[in-house]
Amino acid sequence: MTCQKTMQSTSDALTLSECVSLHVLRATPPFEFRHTLRFLGGFTPAQGEQHTAGELHKATRLNGQTVGFVVREGNDTELTCELVPERPLTTAETSGLLERIRHFLSLDDDLNAFSALAAADPPFRAYLEVMSGFHQPKFLTPFEVACWAVIGQRLPEAQARKVKRALSARYGGEWKGLPAFPEPSDLAGLTEADLLTLLPNERKVRALVGLTQAFAGVSTADLMARPTDEVQDWLLGLYGIGAWSALFILVRGLGRYELLADVQDDSPFLKELLNAARPVYGELTLAQLRDKFRSYGEQAGYWGIYLRSRTALIQ
Repeated sequence: MTCQKTMQSTSDALTLSECVSLHVLRATPPFEFRHTLRFLGGFTPAQGEQHTAGELHKATRLNGQTVGFVVREGNDTELTCELVPERPLTTAETSGLLERIRHFLSLDDDLNAFSALAAADPPFRAYLEVMSGFHQPKFLTPFEVACWAVIGQRLPEAQARKVKRALSARYGGEWKGLPAFPEPSDLAGLTEADLLTLLPNERKVRALVGLTQAFAGVSTADLMARPTDEVQDWLLGLYGIGAWSALFILVRGLGRYELLADVQDDSPFLKELLNAARPVYGELTLAQLRDKFRSYGEQAGYWGIYLRSRTALIQ
């Protein structure tokens, strides 16, 4: 069944057609949607996959169909979310999709404890005043970030984006020119030979096939409910996923920011953080950076996220 343009109202959403509906998403304050749009506008792994001029336009895959969505700023910490599917969504699909978007935009992150600590950090306080209300966006799904982690291994980012875009074009979907990355069911049954035409690297193709099989059996909710150590061990047991890729998936797919405080000294993230810290704190040694992490306690991960995102949000 395809959508027919009609207009009707329901108690929990305004339905613009038999398929298209409007919903309200509430963010945990403080929250500033303009920070989200600015960050996503410069987020290079998703370049060409979204529009961020004043509102967010993006597409995703859900149970074999492509769904476009538009997120707009509402009142205070409320957002409106317009869902544009190809065919009618069930109540469960609508609920699941809205939860996916909430997770993607990190709307449930509580920044109050972090903000209190950051306000007591004089060198960082001025940046906090400008960045207050920034909730770190994630990838839309853990499966997408896992595939990106594998595709991007030892590959220039521009080339990795081309491969990701090619996967979306062949096996995913598109809404108003915006690609929707495949979900595991879209790639089910594909062989390594099928994927080699898009990604001529046998190791990475083998890893993608393994990821498809592994993520087909779990949901984001399943992974969110599991202890971090358990999910980390599960990821490290997948072919092609090493320590850095597992960390990337846990942080950018599941929001396990606390792991950032314990990364190894040779971690790319720690090296990037030292560079990001220089304009704020001056030259820091690794030991001094570790001390700063410890001073933020359980909020250390979000401090690292804010520090690393500073240049993307402040110009």
